[in-house]
Amino acid sequence: MSGFSFHIGRVRIALNSRLQGVNGFTGHGDVAFLFWRSGAKKIHIGLSGVAGRSADIFIDDAHYQAMPLENGAVRFTVKTSCGDIVPNLAPGAKVEIRQNGEAILGGTLGVRSPSALFQPPRKLIAYLRSKIG
Repeated sequence: MSGFSFHIGRVRIALNSRLQGVNGFTGHGDVAFLFWRSGAKKIHIGLSGVAGRSADIFIDDAHYQAMPLENGAVRFTVKTSCGDIVPNLAPGAKVEIRQNGEAILGGTLGVRSPSALFQPPRKLIAYLRSKIG
């Protein structure tokens, strides 16, 4: 990861992906990986529309960790500052959420440019335009 020169404040690199339903599953979610200049790392996963009590996170086809689900949703965060083990990830890393060995959600991590990270949400823009015109 030392080849990246992309910085946002103290964050050295930010990778993320939308997680889309696969194999007929309709749930969805997001995954973000943050890596700071200090060496600290964090993975955050948010899911909704996923049945069951737990799901497994796979990164590049290797089991990473299980996470509990509640009412079909989860906000799951692991970070080195809390003593969690967070792997080094790079653009192109494949993230899958699996249940009973079958992939239900998947996505590929990519770099977002700083301008994309700080763009106002589309709904906010539409609202402001409606008030102006």
